[in-house]
This record gives sequence, structure tokens and C-alpha cells, in this order.
Amino acid sequence: MGKNFSCNNASKKRKKSDFYETPYSLTRLLLREEWLEEPILEPACGNGAIVKILKEYNHRGITYYDKEQNFLIENYRYPTIITNPPFSIAYDFILKAKKIATKKIIFLLPLSYLHGKKRYDNIYSDEDFPLKCIYVFTRYPMLGDELREDGLHRTGMMVYAWFVWEKYWKEKPTIKWLDNDPFVLRKKQ
Repeated sequence: MGKNFSCNNASKKRKKSDFYETPYSLTRLLLREEWLEEPILEPACGNGAIVKILKEYNHRGITYYDKEQNFLIENYRYPTIITNPPFSIAYDFILKAKKIATKKIIFLLPLSYLHGKKRYDNIYSDEDFPLKCIYVFTRYPMLGDELREDGLHRTGMMVYAWFVWEKYWKEKPTIKWLDNDPFVLRKKQ
């Protein structure tokens, strides 16, 4: 039997609607590196974990929604789109974001999202809205636990990264690391 690293349907533990909240520290680490132009759209906000940190960093021009609106039919254009999308429809979310974002797209995705011929052809080979950077975490953050105000999180077996696309980026994509080790929940905590 193979290992089940991501709480998928084989274990019957996968969360309904792919609802895996983003630990606050993951967004804080990103915002120390990336500048976001407003207005910002967060189209899969869930309970508002990413939005909370955007506001903490003094972003005020934020539109956010989850179930009450459907991002895939959104027509308004935004300079920045940031989200932790439902992974089951992340491909469609990325294609839609590339149509309505005017500057930057930032998605929290499994690092394995880098591979695949269809993704290569339709997402990564795009010269108008190319991949700029991938921020890989030094420790595997566990998504899906109840969020802690201090941003601490358990570790899991799935590798996640922030994927950043920037309109008209002309250089090769880079890989950078975000050291989330200080935010890993230790047994005594």
C-alpha cells in the first residue's frame, strides 16, 4: 500500500469543497517579499485567512468572496489576484486569473503543480502572463488544521509553494525559499 500524504479521498479525510485554510504565517512570509497593487481580489477566501493578513499589511482595496460568487464567471479586472484555490479546479482558476488580472497572480499550490504537459502548454508557456517566481517553504506546512492567531502550524507530507505570475515578465522564473521553520508547531506548544 502506498502512503497517503494529502488527506485525499482514499482516506475519506479530504475536506468538502477542498477547504484547506492558509496558515497566517504563510501569507505573512509572502508579503515580506512581494508587493501587491490594489485593488486585490481573493476569489476563494473561505473564512478569510488571506484577507485577514492583507488587511494586517494595510491593504484596504480588497474584494473577496467564496461561495456566494463564482470566480470562473468574474468579469471585473483586478491588478492583483491572490488565493489558495480549490486544488480540484486550480487549473481553471489560473486560466481565468490570467484573463482578468492586469499585473500579478499569486496562488498557493502543491509544488507538484509544476509538472504536466497540459499545464506546461497552457499555463507555463504563456509569454504574456509568465511564471515569475515560486516561493517554496523550508518545512512542509499542514493545511486544513484550525488556524492559530500566532500563525503556528503543524507539518505534513505535502510540499506547498506560492506561485507568482507577473504580466509581461521577461526573465526566467526563479525559485526562492520562505523559511517557515519558526512557525512550525513544536510538541510543547
